[in-house]
Amino acid sequence: MSRTGKIALIVLIPVVLYGVAKGLLYYQAKSTVDDIVTAASNHADIRYADIATDLRGAVTVSQITVQPRGSADTLGIDTLRISSDGPLFFFESANWKPGQNAPPSRLAFDIRGVKLPLNAEMLRKPVPVMPPQGADANPCSAGLELDPELLQQIGFAELHIDIGGRYHLDEDRQTLDVGMEFDVHDIQSMSLGLTLADVDVQALNAGAPPALNLDTFSVSMRIDPAFGRQLLKTCAIGSDQPVQAWSDHLAERALQQFELQGVSLGGGLRRALRDFYRDWGEFTIEARPSNPIGLLSLMFLPPDQLAPALGLRMRLNDQPIADTSFDWQQPDAQRLAALLSGEVPAEAIEQQPAAASRILVRRQYERVDVADIDAYVDHKVRVKPRGQPMREGVLKGIVRGEAEVEQALHGGKYTVYVPLAQIESLQALMQRQITN
Repeated sequence: MSRTGKIALIVLIPVVLYGVAKGLLYYQAKSTVDDIVTAASNHADIRYADIATDLRGAVTVSQITVQPRGSADTLGIDTLRISSDGPLFFFESANWKPGQNAPPSRLAFDIRGVKLPLNAEMLRKPVPVMPPQGADANPCSAGLELDPELLQQIGFAELHIDIGGRYHLDEDRQTLDVGMEFDVHDIQSMSLGLTLADVDVQALNAGAPPALNLDTFSVSMRIDPAFGRQLLKTCAIGSDQPVQAWSDHLAERALQQFELQGVSLGGGLRRALRDFYRDWGEFTIEARPSNPIGLLSLMFLPPDQLAPALGLRMRLNDQPIADTSFDWQQPDAQRLAALLSGEVPAEAIEQQPAAASRILVRRQYERVDVADIDAYVDHKVRVKPRGQPMREGVLKGIVRGEAEVEQALHGGKYTVYVPLAQIESLQALMQRQITN
């Protein structure tokens, strides 16, 4: 063989090896994806245009369409990308068994360009036998539970969604990092990050749950301000309430949901929540304890010690919230600890009869003592000055012997000051839980 032929052979060998490896990965990826499409064929017609592979550890499936059987709806996805040191594990994980084929140390998925028409049958809600009337018929009455009809009123024809997720298991540091992102374009987005410490990698690969020792945690939710403003305007259309009243209504609904979960927010968080439903933007919660802390141990801490123990920080539109106090009616920590530690069989707890009663929430104005007016700052109140009309709004504070009441007026806000000595009667909006 000539010298030129040897040089050509040396150059060609890496190219051939690369092509073989690339082709093998492509064949494995395509075979796995085609198997998934075939397995799901009884439920949906799934098609895709192309598969691309990267030897650094990535598989990308492009131009995917999903049409459920018996439905005319089609869900479109621009790309689904899996990156990892074992990317096919994501596709094959349905058949994974603990102790076999240990999961890769890192894996991330990225779903881009999900398109879902708002007139899709899968989004339609069943028509109630007795449709709501009056104020209850307004699509905003249930709070910030966006439904397709409301979004169509605002001007959306379809949803454009991006979804991402990842985990990284670091054997040297004994940590597990987990993250999730969800973005509905021009409407809202959410992201979550979590790091667990003291993770036993071998036990985890064998299928054991990871150690629940929290190192860091962060979650943020963002409502696009332009969307939020349009939402309030749409809520006000056809109702006898101004835009500001709907902002207050959504905030009150959110507070009710917290109450139903056993969480009562302090004054600082109440103000921040009302500001959020008025100005919108991003709300962020971060936990950075000085040392990793067991999540189960938090069940035994009094509510006023939770924030310091977690190193809790909250921000609204990058502005820190100074007062993060709240009260939490914690679940039965003893039974939960026993369940997680395995001392009590899960079946024994699950078989305990559930309470047959329902908890309803009723909100109404109740008369309170004027001397206790300080206790109702940031609450909705009705103040009746002597010889003057009733003042109804949010009690913002007591300033130099006067009650500062913020009222909604013609889509805006108007503040009145009522001297305490002239208050004839005082009512506060109360929330009561009724069991029946």
